[in-house]
Amino acid sequence: MENLSLGNIKFINCLPLHYGLAHGGFGENVHIHSATPAELNHLVVKGELNISPVSSIVYARNSEKLMVLPNVSISAEGALESIILVSKRPIEELGQGRIALTSKSATSHGLLKIILHHAYQASPEYFTSPLLLNEGVLDDAQAVLFIGDDALSAYHHQIPGYYYYDMGDEWKKLTGLPMVYAVWVVNRDFAAHYSEAVQILYEKITGGFAYGLSHIEAAANTLQGKFSLTAAQIIHYIGLLNYQFTPAHEQALLTYYRMAHGLGLSPKVPEIEFVKVVK
Repeated sequence: MENLSLGNIKFINCLPLHYGLAHGGFGENVHIHSATPAELNHLVVKGELNISPVSSIVYARNSEKLMVLPNVSISAEGALESIILVSKRPIEELGQGRIALTSKSATSHGLLKIILHHAYQASPEYFTSPLLLNEGVLDDAQAVLFIGDDALSAYHHQIPGYYYYDMGDEWKKLTGLPMVYAVWVVNRDFAAHYSEAVQILYEKITGGFAYGLSHIEAAANTLQGKFSLTAAQIIHYIGLLNYQFTPAHEQALLTYYRMAHGLGLSPKVPEIEFVKVVK
């Protein structure tokens, strides 16, 4: 099959894969579409991408259209520095205040709502905003949720007087479990008709990650001067993440799905159905 298409999250959390695709040869003969999670979510559900990472909750909401690629995810055991709530007051005092949400993801929205409901008995008013701290996002809100590179920048350049909460750490305290933030999914129609192409893309993704992780210093150096973090900070951040999808990750993700469903954030708790590949 020609014209294989692969979604790619344009955040530092996928730096190992970016490097493997660009410098390890794993991106050859593939159309790579780099975008935010929100954009990729939309494209793969519409069938405009063959395989793509998506915010984890997107699979729960669209499991009739999608299957999960095994052995790959974006996960973390606890704090990860890239899903950060910045607040003008302590988190236990947010109550029914206004909270701005990033427009770039979906899983993080559910994660924050689960944590505030179950851990802090809060029921805030949520709204979506594209603004950053220096653009006045907190002029009309008590707190703001950032993800990805925006969150990393906020975490490493904290402003005195604000409170900073890592949602990975909060999830770990609430559940004792790791958190699966993104999974790679395959459009069901594509999987049914092009199993060989699915295998090729699976090998490019897993091989690309392995190559990038084994060359992480070189990968981090490609970002020097392009971002506000040092190479050492980037390497530290990548070390907080896990790119596997083990049975323990699967159970953690199902826990997230059950809690999201309980709050009406997902229509169902889906069975996680993996596409068949040769591992």
